[in-house]
Amino acid sequence: MAVLGVQLIVTLLTISIMQKVSTRFSFGKWLLCQTGLVYYRYPTDMELRKLAGLPIPKAKPKPKEGEHKRGKHKKKREEPVEDKTFNVPKNLDIQLASSKIMPVDVVQLKFFTEFVWLVDYTIFVLFVYVITEVYYGFYPKATQEVNLSMLWCLLLIGFALKSLCSVTGLYFWSNEAAAERSLVLVGGSFCFVLALALLLIDESKLEVGLDAAYSAFNQSAAVFLEHQSLDSEGPASKLILKLCFAVWCGITGALFVFPGLRVSRMHWDALRYCQERFVSKMFIYINLVSPFLLALLWVRPLARYYFANRVFSSMDGPLMSEAAFESMRLWLCLTLSLLRIVSAPSCFQAYLNMAQTRIESMKKEAGRISNVELQRKVAIILYYLCVVGLQYVAPIVLCIGLTLMNKSMGGYGWFGQHALDKEQCTLQPDKTVTISNLLSSEDNSLSSARDQWLIALSSFRQIFSYEVFKGVFGFGNWWMQFLSFATIGCGLAYQSYFDDV
Repeated sequence: MAVLGVQLIVTLLTISIMQKVSTRFSFGKWLLCQTGLVYYRYPTDMELRKLAGLPIPKAKPKPKEGEHKRGKHKKKREEPVEDKTFNVPKNLDIQLASSKIMPVDVVQLKFFTEFVWLVDYTIFVLFVYVITEVYYGFYPKATQEVNLSMLWCLLLIGFALKSLCSVTGLYFWSNEAAAERSLVLVGGSFCFVLALALLLIDESKLEVGLDAAYSAFNQSAAVFLEHQSLDSEGPASKLILKLCFAVWCGITGALFVFPGLRVSRMHWDALRYCQERFVSKMFIYINLVSPFLLALLWVRPLARYYFANRVFSSMDGPLMSEAAFESMRLWLCLTLSLLRIVSAPSCFQAYLNMAQTRIESMKKEAGRISNVELQRKVAIILYYLCVVGLQYVAPIVLCIGLTLMNKSMGGYGWFGQHALDKEQCTLQPDKTVTISNLLSSEDNSLSSARDQWLIALSSFRQIFSYEVFKGVFGFGNWWMQFLSFATIGCGLAYQSYFDDV
């Protein structure tokens, strides 16, 4: 059996399709330009002068034909530079004109390429993953090959984290964002302390799976080192590992602070604009509630107990088996995440409507404002559309990537049939892998190289078993859902309080 086999063919084919299709069609660009999004144009200087009753400057007369060229240049140098800035009352009756977003409007936006790449790459990752799962379904022995779709998912998680770091870095590069920097640091510190507290909860209540993962890794690593005749005290203590996870939780918490606040504001505004559209309103409510419901699926007394353990009256058994419950959890995580991406245009339009909202709130203020500052209030909304898009899409992409890796690396199945159950683990004979097996032999043939790769892969699977990956990616998936719920919930509480005030 080949080490890569069909996996390599699918990967190369997908890369070729990416190069051909991306130049002609982009799903990220379609999401911005073909979903009916409308932005508001800022008023021109001429319109502001007419509304404020200010005199309109006259055009300069053209120079006479017989004027000496050298003297004309000298006169221009002596003329003072005209200041085009002027002040207008804030309570002007300004009605912003709207236009449909076109591709030429978004190409120059900040983080446009990052947004388009992240959305398009997510589509191709799903394509590769679906092809791989179908291939495994028809040819079960192919599970011995290297699953290259996991490399695609790992890169997807890396791109999403990189995008969040770039967006969060804006608050540290700007000299005017001292309050935002403080909020990011406070949010990260709070998430670090909160993660330390959550990791101390017994797994009979919160089944993140880290304790089982540590035990499995400790046991397999000790067996591997014993076969190598090496003395070791084993891996780091459980406390150190949980401290490392808490640090990672603090970093991701800092990255999720402003995306959560932004998403809550967009949903808050979207609910006001779609009062008469029941379907859109229902989708927005589902988007708001889904992170909370998904986070509850890891709370054993509230989820697993009622679905997979408790036997209700007039029933012979529980509602579903343990394996079916875990498959249902994966399906819900993936389906609701995709549903949130489908609902993105409604949230983006709610963000673009902030331009008109800013003008309406400015009309209630007293005083005057310069034309440049007024135009900037409106233009900056469109300018940061892709930044807001990354804040909306990147957390969802993280949840999708971790869900897919949790399913494949954790040995789960989509329909309740897991790749390797605990009973099979106990019955499976241990394959002794030593360093001498991994060293290159004198035979340099292709079959010998293939055998060495398979031995190395077998040793890797012995140390990092399904139970280890199940705990690591399961905890990562739950933490992303919990962070989304916590940050969006705090944002909604903030919006409701200041909306009433």
